[in-house]
Amino acid sequence: MRVAIEALGIDVTGGGRSATLNLLHALFSRDRESAYAVVLTRPEPTLARYPNVDQLVSGPIAGLRSRLWAQTLLPVFLRAWGATLVHHVKNLTIAGAPCPAVVTVHDDTTLRHPELFPRAEVWYWRYVQPLALRAATRVVTISHCAAAELAESYRLPPDKLTVVYDSYAPIFTPTAGDPAAVRRRYAIDGTYVLHVGSISKKKNLTTLVRAFARLRRRGVVDKLVLVGRVYQKGQDGELPAVVEAEGLVGDVVFTGSVPDDDLPGLYRGAAATAFPSLHEGFGMVPIEAMACGTPVVTSRGGALPEVVGDAALTMTDTLDHAELAALLERAIRDQPCRRELIARGYERARLFTPERAADATLTLYRQVAAG
Repeated sequence: MRVAIEALGIDVTGGGRSATLNLLHALFSRDRESAYAVVLTRPEPTLARYPNVDQLVSGPIAGLRSRLWAQTLLPVFLRAWGATLVHHVKNLTIAGAPCPAVVTVHDDTTLRHPELFPRAEVWYWRYVQPLALRAATRVVTISHCAAAELAESYRLPPDKLTVVYDSYAPIFTPTAGDPAAVRRRYAIDGTYVLHVGSISKKKNLTTLVRAFARLRRRGVVDKLVLVGRVYQKGQDGELPAVVEAEGLVGDVVFTGSVPDDDLPGLYRGAAATAFPSLHEGFGMVPIEAMACGTPVVTSRGGALPEVVGDAALTMTDTLDHAELAALLERAIRDQPCRRELIARGYERARLFTPERAADATLTLYRQVAAG
């Protein structure tokens, strides 16, 4: 097979980048016979180790310009290269592809919670995305929940949808990283609750801050550490005001984006990881935390119950900060519960390895190639 993988924009730090790179490394390690061309905004040095993988780099363009570049040049490249199929790993497709197309759609949060996004973004998902999905040969989703939601939103037939769970990287283990070193690096004093993800409305961080305020007053933990970049398309303008109103300036640590190598130490050093997101197509952060041996508390947003199973404490009301605080306190102070969460979490994480994702993806490619 000759497989083109369109991954424009995965240079931006976040769950999409992590999931894509985890999959690609496992896929290229397991399939040495096929030829791959990965279309990128910037070169990915870690992919250079694979002799059957070429990189086609657009240069530092983003947004609409990136899509116009793909629409103009990618069909020409696919035809000249003789592609068997093209896999778009970030929701979008192109018109005029000379080969079958597979597209991965991570979730339809934009339709489920339009109040969280700009109008142009909602318009795109409502009116343009259906055309992209209709043109694709197969649509990959990252959970059964996401598959059901996409089938409902876009009236997709079941045989067009394939579920391939996201996977966590091998760096996340109970012994990886240096918790003391990352504490020093990010000036984290005392015990802390950790959140990893974009600083955005979708992540429900105002609820988390209010829950942390209760924990702080009760002496359960000292800090709340928020790791991630500000998401420009869905900024949480209320968050700074809530931090100030709760008297937590200095106790809520905003690290911004951090290198991947720092994440295991941050997870391992945390008293618990909180992930009260309003909606997720998968939920990489809880799985990474579990793989590192950290207790997890999540919401029931989207696919999170499917992903965490019985290995996390889950909220019944996503916006109830008192419930979130109580669950976090239980995960931290109730030692039998804590030990059970750590043990179950470690076993749960092992279901989401990159090798499993790669095998499922390779099976899909062969099905598409066979017609």
